[in-house]
Amino acid sequence: MKIVFIGDPLLVDGYGISGIESMPVNSPEEFSKTLDSIINREDIGIILLDYDYSSQAKEKVDMIKLKKELPVLVEVPGRRSSADVDLKATISKIMGVKM
Repeated sequence: MKIVFIGDPLLVDGYGISGIESMPVNSPEEFSKTLDSIINREDIGIILLDYDYSSQAKEKVDMIKLKKELPVLVEVPGRRSSADVDLKATISKIMGVKM
């Protein structure tokens, strides 16, 4: 299963260097369209979401989290803001064990 990052074009290179497929976006609308285009791909296990954009599409992101077990959506800090991420809970969910 792949990991994909959707977010700011300036962050794409960093994720790409680590082997993560990256999709640059420049607006909340483009973010939403990109998320829609990949959410049903069966080869993706985790989608990393730039918090600068995911926070503007919070309702959509939350609905996907509720309806789909995979891929796991993880909000990561963007260039302009930090993500409100409980990393321990996210890893527990992915691994299926309580930490």
